[in-house]
Amino acid sequence: MSILWLLLLALFAVGAKGSDFSLAIIPKSIVVTFGETPSIRVEANGYLPVPIRVHLAQQKEVQVLPNETLTFSEGMHNDSVEVLLHPIRQGRFIIQPVIEPPRVVDGSRFFLLMKVAMYEPLIIVSLLIGWTYTACWSAGYYPQIWYNYRQKSVVGLSFDYLYINIVGHISYVIFNAFLYWNSYIEEEYYRRHPLGLNPVILNDIGFAAHAVFGTGFTILQCRWYYTGGNTVSKPAKVIIGLFLVLIVVSMSMAWLRYIHWLDFLYVLSYIKLLTTMVKYFPQAYMNYCRKSTTGFPILNRLMDLAGGLFGILQMIINAWNFDDWTSIGGDPVKFGLGIFSIVFDFVFMFQHYVLYRKSKPKPEQVNLPILQSHVKTVTAEE
Repeated sequence: MSILWLLLLALFAVGAKGSDFSLAIIPKSIVVTFGETPSIRVEANGYLPVPIRVHLAQQKEVQVLPNETLTFSEGMHNDSVEVLLHPIRQGRFIIQPVIEPPRVVDGSRFFLLMKVAMYEPLIIVSLLIGWTYTACWSAGYYPQIWYNYRQKSVVGLSFDYLYINIVGHISYVIFNAFLYWNSYIEEEYYRRHPLGLNPVILNDIGFAAHAVFGTGFTILQCRWYYTGGNTVSKPAKVIIGLFLVLIVVSMSMAWLRYIHWLDFLYVLSYIKLLTTMVKYFPQAYMNYCRKSTTGFPILNRLMDLAGGLFGILQMIINAWNFDDWTSIGGDPVKFGLGIFSIVFDFVFMFQHYVLYRKSKPKPEQVNLPILQSHVKTVTAEE
């Protein structure tokens, strides 16, 4: 597992390059309500060898006040010009000004992302829903931790689920942290997505780091408390081993410059997606073999389900408020995995409330093929 942290030593020896003259729109992304007239600043810095004109009006959905064309003279600049924008309708728009003459200034990152909502209260509601599903997902780790502590037992909890999960969470933390903080990797992302913003925000890093803590602490409990003979199965070890080999190989290729470090981070993000696809099967199968969900508190799945449903609700509200229904399918992999997790939440609920509602784990030993070992399915009280 420590292999995942070796890459932390490899990504700090890079830097960023500057340019003599630059234009920037501040802020680069704004959210407003239909009817508002927000202001932005066009900042100029550095030495300009020839005069240039900046034409801002490139979207019929947005009016520029008071002037659609800005002029910057030859010479040193450290100034800014305030511009007012008047949206004509709701939606999501990219305003990319035209600079004349061309090729004097690098305008690849000279743009504004503007989101125009119909109703401001829905923006607030969406924000509150976002904090709600984040709280649900974050708090979902603690019912299992508290249950283990009270019972002094982890019988009924799949170790495969935990160890596969921790690999995904660590990979996701590294992906978010370096894409957010490392300027070299961020510049490469902008080069590939010139009209995009950094997809990682600080909340993403905090949420992923908390997921590592919650899962890691539960793994520690598996070493402290009674296990009933449970262990990590050979198939799970193979899966984790393949992930680690993929990490080492891709990190080596990035170190030798066969691929960019951003591609290595993408590999980590794909590993996170793959772990999400496989991690639930061992726990569901263990419940089936034991004919019981004892040891796997249903509250953690209820909170996960609530978080997933709130996330879908937020997407629907935003799509309607911003008149941007394509945003729901804009990231089909992420959306699909969210639905996949919700489906498994219902599977666990069906096992808990219907199939094994009144059953207790069998006291005899049962052979769980997915665990490749005999597990005595007893409760802590026994």
